[in-house]
Amino acid sequence: MKSAADLCSQASQVVISGHLRADGDCLGAAIVLTHALRAMGKQVTILLPDAPDPRYGFLEAQTPWELWNGELPEADLFILCDCNTLSRLGEMGEAVKNAEFPLLLLDHHPLSDDSPTWAAKVHDQTAAASGLLAVEFVDFLGVPLAKESLEGAFVALMTDTGWLKYSNADARAFSVAARLVQEGVNVDACYQKVYQQVEQGRPLGIAAALKNVEYLESGKIALASVSTADLSAAHAELQDTDEIMDILRSVHSVEVVALLTERNGEPKLSLRSKSWLDVNQVARGLGGGGHTRAAGATLAGKSFTEALDDVRAALLRAVQAGL
Repeated sequence: MKSAADLCSQASQVVISGHLRADGDCLGAAIVLTHALRAMGKQVTILLPDAPDPRYGFLEAQTPWELWNGELPEADLFILCDCNTLSRLGEMGEAVKNAEFPLLLLDHHPLSDDSPTWAAKVHDQTAAASGLLAVEFVDFLGVPLAKESLEGAFVALMTDTGWLKYSNADARAFSVAARLVQEGVNVDACYQKVYQQVEQGRPLGIAAALKNVEYLESGKIALASVSTADLSAAHAELQDTDEIMDILRSVHSVEVVALLTERNGEPKLSLRSKSWLDVNQVARGLGGGGHTRAAGATLAGKSFTEALDDVRAALLRAVQAGL
């Protein structure tokens, strides 16, 4: 972490960003770094490539962010959180690629083939969340964890570990979670903000997706799909898919769960596995990526039906090969 710390010490104007439709981990990591660097006397801007997942909008109350408007602010350091390829920044990624400031990575995903040249990295695939890495990096910097960043750090850790129930919830994750609670996080209030503020159409959206479940390979694969047309017909909404994945993963025979939805007119795939299937490899074969047990892809240029056929075939190949 020393080279990353040196970069931060030398910088005066810092831009912190993350992937498209930033999730709790991406935002939490950015928030932790923002308050730490401000405590070091740096001018810091959180600049997101587009609007984040709406369920995490409450985090903006204590740590405002800006959205990409076609121009990058003046900076002498750019920090990218929770992803390691500029393509996941959409149009903003090209501007970052052509800029002259050094790039610092803070991430826990496997490095992508098209990952840029980093001036320094805080990178650890064994970390349960990028937010956890951010907390550890702030400790390395010797800066106290700001009160304003506690909730963001907790959201990052909890959402990426399924509230400490996924396989990545190791002793390290539990230790940081306990520390954050000890320092003042209200667990109940945080849970309600993240998971109990959904739109009325969400249960109908879950029902619409579960209506289309297929079980393949003797029940090892659970494949669900719900198109925009399906949601419209059911007067439903589906901004988040975690509940569907959890329901299907609870089936005793299921090893891998796949959910195909549509976002901005393009098929979007989410993948989760229980114990042995590497869904990162499946997702990469479809143009995406992620973790061994959680990954995803956007099947650009495909119709919903074509995408569903491709996903089904990819899952069958992977399970039959025992990946």
